[in-house]
Amino acid sequence: MAKTPFSAKELSEFKEQLMEKKTYLIKEIQGKEEELTAGDKDEVGDMADMATELIERELNMSLSEGDRARLEEIDAALARIKDKTYGICVDTGEVINKARLKAVPEALRTLPAQEAYDKLQRKRKTLSRVADIE
Repeated sequence: MAKTPFSAKELSEFKEQLMEKKTYLIKEIQGKEEELTAGDKDEVGDMADMATELIERELNMSLSEGDRARLEEIDAALARIKDKTYGICVDTGEVINKARLKAVPEALRTLPAQEAYDKLQRKRKTLSRVADIE
């Protein structure tokens, strides 16, 4: 894979941005986990309360899984900074626009490559649903 086109100073700035994002996400995940475990100790009233609590827990768990996935993306970006491949599209090998990286520092792809990837994922999801129905 090609080496990063960014200077050491730029990489340091991206690393700082990623670390800030990582710290924020970790605090958010911990807060959600504390909320879930605190909910275990509460006594629940009627069935409607129980249903509401169950829905909230499921939502919090799925959000937490999404947060964990974002955390993995950030860790992968930090690894790319370390091995000097940061800012190179994993699909095309092209340089990812600096403005894109400032907005989404964990980005793996150029914007056109990401759009193509997302389109392919949606198509696969649709085909999977059709197969499930049949």
